[in-house]
Amino acid sequence: MTEKYAEFDNVDKAKILPDIQIKSYTFKVTEVALALVALVAVVTCVALAALVATKGTKDDSNAMGSTSAQTGGNALCLTETCLKSAAFVVAARNESVQPCDNFYKYACGRFSKVSPLDPETSSRTIISNMYYENEVKLKNIIESPIVRSQDYSAERKIKHFFQSCTDTYRKERAKGSPIINKIFPNIGGWYVLGNWQGENWDFQQAFRKVSIDYWTAAFYTFRVATDWNDYTRRVIELDFAGMSMFWYYYLSPSTDKYRDDLKKYMRNTAEYLIRDSNITMDNTTMTERIETFISDAFTIETNLANITGRTMPTPDPHAHEKRVAISDLTTRLGTEIDFSAHILYMFDNANVGPSTKVVLREADWLQQMNDMIADLGTNKTRMLNNYLVWRMMDRYDQDLSWEYVHANREFYVDRYGTPAFLGTWLYCFRRADAYLHDALGSLFVRDHFADENKNTVHEILDVVKESIADSVMTNTFFDSQTKEAAKHKMKMSLDKLGYPDFMLNNDAMDTLYSTLTIDASDYFQNVLHINAYIKQSWNKLLKNHVQKVQEWVYKVYATYLEYYNPWNELIVPAGILQFPIYDHALPKFVNFGSMGSLLAHYLIHGIDHFGGFYDANGNREDWWTNHTTQEWMKTKKCVETYYSNKTMGPYTIPGQAIPQTVPVNGQYYASEAMAETSGVQIAFKAYQKWSRQNGGEKMAPGLGLSNEQMFFISYAQLNCFNRNDNVAYNNAIRGIVSEDLKVNSVLAQITEFSQAFNCPAKSPMNAEKKCNMYA
Repeated sequence: MTEKYAEFDNVDKAKILPDIQIKSYTFKVTEVALALVALVAVVTCVALAALVATKGTKDDSNAMGSTSAQTGGNALCLTETCLKSAAFVVAARNESVQPCDNFYKYACGRFSKVSPLDPETSSRTIISNMYYENEVKLKNIIESPIVRSQDYSAERKIKHFFQSCTDTYRKERAKGSPIINKIFPNIGGWYVLGNWQGENWDFQQAFRKVSIDYWTAAFYTFRVATDWNDYTRRVIELDFAGMSMFWYYYLSPSTDKYRDDLKKYMRNTAEYLIRDSNITMDNTTMTERIETFISDAFTIETNLANITGRTMPTPDPHAHEKRVAISDLTTRLGTEIDFSAHILYMFDNANVGPSTKVVLREADWLQQMNDMIADLGTNKTRMLNNYLVWRMMDRYDQDLSWEYVHANREFYVDRYGTPAFLGTWLYCFRRADAYLHDALGSLFVRDHFADENKNTVHEILDVVKESIADSVMTNTFFDSQTKEAAKHKMKMSLDKLGYPDFMLNNDAMDTLYSTLTIDASDYFQNVLHINAYIKQSWNKLLKNHVQKVQEWVYKVYATYLEYYNPWNELIVPAGILQFPIYDHALPKFVNFGSMGSLLAHYLIHGIDHFGGFYDANGNREDWWTNHTTQEWMKTKKCVETYYSNKTMGPYTIPGQAIPQTVPVNGQYYASEAMAETSGVQIAFKAYQKWSRQNGGEKMAPGLGLSNEQMFFISYAQLNCFNRNDNVAYNNAIRGIVSEDLKVNSVLAQITEFSQAFNCPAKSPMNAEKKCNMYA
């Protein structure tokens, strides 16, 4: 339940792979130019086809299913936005596929051709394409001349940070010296360079510096999180961390190559640091020390992976009886790490003391991690030094010169099968995104967001909410008490659409970053200053009460939604309120099919099995009755059975003799599947209600499809994707259901879809057994 809200815990540290990401995609200038030319050509063709096809529209629609009863005859929408939308449908659709056989292939069968993978791309989706377009917009803004150049200007700070990061000349001159000169002296040196303090080395002090001053996840991590029992307050959480890869890759017999790739990455980085330290070392000594370094660091990470594989998260870790006072942590977890000194050093301005209680998300893991350190043997001090140094290498490699970046890049390529990397500007953008996202968001909404989209999305949201209220009253597994509570919670929910007003206020933005120092000529020092700024920010978060109306926990240029039950609020950032998912000028069948389905899906999470643990004020209260829970379990069992016979793949994976398939875990996925299916059902009912109230709308040009059919195509095309097998397989083994399986499984459960496309009984897109949902 709580993993859904990880984004709200303000964790700027990466959990497992801090600097290795599956990127979205990049466009070359020529690709953009050709795409624009192609779009103009397609739109022109569609417009001409629309005029020709006007007469045949009704007949074509009847051949596939029912025509729209709300269209006002054969009238076609020929506005620029309608033509653009129709062109988008044509580009992705594969008309050679029968919609009742495989609707995803029908709606998205050509998406891989219009959004192909290339050496720079591992995955493309509609959502990631939108996000990348937002990145390009932001890149253009932060590379533009500074308007407000005062020292205190938030605009100046974000633009100078980006400028310093993209200054490859200074990075090439510095090589590895920032780590060698600015970090190693402060952590007691490094075994490989021979400046390590040996048995006199102070592990506890070095660990505090690495983890807090240099903001590097080693052994465990901490975060400021919302208190599950009082959502106006925040608490300190301790959790597992400290590995360079997903824990499974250290242990599985099928991932030997990943382990070898990691060791190669470690070896290359160590060799570069030796070279850049300007010390004299013969080849034999250098080889011996490097191999010892690799063995030490890799052994500790493998030990952590073994612990991860055999431990489970703490059940209900926020329960008061499971919290532990800071002064009692060594008694509870072990003495190898001085948790008290570590936490008090981090939270030195948040009214935190020895009696402050913290939450242990992985109590067993933390205890066994301490036991593991105690059992490292006679070389424990050296091993700990090498491990901490490696964690920082992995954290900062991409902030150094090109050779270090390339060492990381090779590991990335071997892991994900993509022979390219982020590149300087995109990496620097991601750094700005991680550290200074409010400053970026302010620039984005000022320059690239149509306020009319923010204002008009309320119209769709209001009708969707009305349809949810109607569906709640007819729901068969909610009893009367649960129905009333669900309606009340929806009525009391807070809708955050677009962006917060403070982002348009220069004084507010300047104050937000008033303690941060940024120098356009010293990137690495800027990163260290940001580390200190984040520490300050986390202290403020912990000390102050939550102000849920004013606070926005998502980036406003993000392209995803969330329903955050602890604050009973729906969050829809400006970044997703854009074409092709939403635009105020798009036909409503598009807006309801795509954005409406998303809104309904996430609103369902306010009243479903997850939302049932939080009342209308965000307090933890199980307001589902026992009767509702029992009846819901019957429906969930139906959904589990429906998905448990489905598989994802096959995927061709390097090192595997045969293609791999991954079964869907129906028990795990059932709750999400119910929200997804119900979201589409409710959005469709909302569209029908809007059509009745507003007299319908004109049809899409040149497609021969009814508005109802276009609704379902809009939903399906929201999920179009193209990704390589490595990434797809990694998603599948983590339990992420692929979009093609999701779309087909959802729509086959919806009677209105089968009616719209006239799908015969027992056809692939008309499931014989339909499960009861929230709609």
